[in-house]
Amino acid sequence: MNLDILSTEKSIKNFFGEEPVFAATIRLTTGCNLRCPHCYVNAGVPLKNELTTQEIKSIIDQLKALKTFYVFYTGGEPFSRPDIIEILNYTNKQKIGISISTNGTFITPKLLEEVKDIPFTLFQISLDGTKEIHDSIRGKNMWDTAIQTIKTAKKILKKNVGIGTVITKRNYKIIDKILQDGAMAGADTFTLLCLIVTGRADTLQSPSSKEFLESVKKAFVQYEKLQKKLKIAKDTTVPPGLIPFKWTKKGVHFNFAPCSFPYYLGINANGDVAPCDGLFNEQEMIVGNIRKNSLEQIWKTSPLLKKLRKLNPSDLIGVCKKCKFRNYCNGGCRAHAYIKYRNFLMPDPVCQTAFEEGLFPKEHLE
Repeated sequence: MNLDILSTEKSIKNFFGEEPVFAATIRLTTGCNLRCPHCYVNAGVPLKNELTTQEIKSIIDQLKALKTFYVFYTGGEPFSRPDIIEILNYTNKQKIGISISTNGTFITPKLLEEVKDIPFTLFQISLDGTKEIHDSIRGKNMWDTAIQTIKTAKKILKKNVGIGTVITKRNYKIIDKILQDGAMAGADTFTLLCLIVTGRADTLQSPSSKEFLESVKKAFVQYEKLQKKLKIAKDTTVPPGLIPFKWTKKGVHFNFAPCSFPYYLGINANGDVAPCDGLFNEQEMIVGNIRKNSLEQIWKTSPLLKKLRKLNPSDLIGVCKKCKFRNYCNGGCRAHAYIKYRNFLMPDPVCQTAFEEGLFPKEHLE
């Protein structure tokens, strides 16, 4: 599938004969036993009246009807739900791909045995640093818990066991060590994630452009050493324009998929629907609730979703106008662009800021 060609509403309609929801994120709960300072969900206490098991199964049925390829389950901590195994098995039964992110604290060998036949696209455990830094972010002995979870998950699930790391002020210097620790524990996939400044995350936690690019460079120096053990997750959110030129020449950015936005839905733990999981803190972005309308009704009738689907890569402004990866990347994280600039046509802030500071890789500009 040529993603440069399938980057406009017209080309997608022509290819699929309709406008499918390529992917969806379902926030199973906002409840979490940890209080990470960079959490864009501001997770901790569950929302009142969170989605029931049957409501989540109904959502899966509706997504299947909308031709959704895969679902990313998040929280809060998704494994804090007592019905998580039932949800995962039902999703798999409906032949929808599954990615899931966890802090690892609820994972047991028994639980993993019950889901080991599910072909997870990604089973991701958060790893924010070496022991000292990870524990300063997540709590005492949380690094040991995460590492043990990685080891156990790899032993039982066998593959697509990953680490997920948000690049922040606290860890940008040690990204290479995080990858090494993850690989030694048995992870076969790594996901580098950009900080989204919403929820508990604030600008004080955001690395400067120079620090961010230094971190990405360190990650790829380590990746070169660990290629036989580690692959890059498709959910990586570092824009291809900020990856070292050596690696874009090799096409490494094709290993991780561009975001499915605007052919994407975020579904919150209370049934609210938004164009993206990262936009739930923006009230004007809530386009409906599954307890009031079906996903099909929301998808087909929401004025905002219709408007967003008409946006083309050629409409993007800022550094995106000059970037060689515009048609593939589609501007990077659209949620973060809107949160920062209140404009979906602006670039991902990590790219635009780097460009304004003269740090955007010149080899990636037309």
